[in-house]
Amino acid sequence: MIEGVVISGQPTDGQLMEAERVAVLSLSPLPRAEIVKELLRLQVKTSSRNMDETRAELQLEVYADELERYPADCVLLALKLAGSEKWWPEWETLERTLSPLDATRKTLLRGIRQRLSLVGRDHQRGQMSSFGDLMKAEG
Repeated sequence: MIEGVVISGQPTDGQLMEAERVAVLSLSPLPRAEIVKELLRLQVKTSSRNMDETRAELQLEVYADELERYPADCVLLALKLAGSEKWWPEWETLERTLSPLDATRKTLLRGIRQRLSLVGRDHQRGQMSSFGDLMKAEG
């Protein structure tokens, strides 16, 4: 897991804003209908322990609710990995795959936003870096 983000060099404001946009998009969840479809596919590919139909439906709904909190491609990866196993996955197994991926992306986004806030402060200071600039601004 990433502990922090170091952005080297001097990216432009536009590059930082584009990086932020991409990082935000990378956190977008899979639509619920797609999650349910993928869970049903996983259900067909794996064996379940003895569970009545009502409980199986409830489990599917709970998993779908939880999976909506994670990025789309991470969910697809976790379900693909789970589909290579014999048994329907415990939630903990999916979460072990999903949580580090999600945390890494959120850390990256925080780092980008932190850099953007520093750029914003530098611009504000740079605009009125001297007493003369302040006097010009006040007119």
